Amino acid sequence: MANFYCKYCGTKSSSVSSLTASSCSKNPEGKRHALYEGTEKAHYFCKCCGTKSSSISSLTASSCSKNNSGKYHAVYEGEEKTQYTCIYCGSKSSSISTLTSGSCSKNPSGKYHSPVK
Repeated sequence: MANFYCKYCGTKSSSVSSLTASSCSKNPEGKRHALYEGTEKAHYFCKCCGTKSSSISSLTASSCSKNNSGKYHAVYEGEEKTQYTCIYCGSKSSSISTLTSGSCSKNPSGKYHSPVK
């Protein structure tokens, strides 16, 4: 049976409908859980700073100073890669943490690079 997770808090559910029917205190855009659209992984990264954790819930439990759209770490929904590219300017780096440590003058909502899925 497939598992479905909230991308903001890591709550697990057996169906999308039951997941999205419940409220989520960490969702900056609304009041309900939002579906994490990536695959289940051995570890997860914050797309804003590169912090690594063994679960979405443990990742999103802590705040992230680089997340411009919310208070907590935001899970990266793409697959792990050998090279990450900034969605706004095309800069490349071997890790999300290194990529997001640099400033990006083309990012309209923040000052750091943001990885492509």
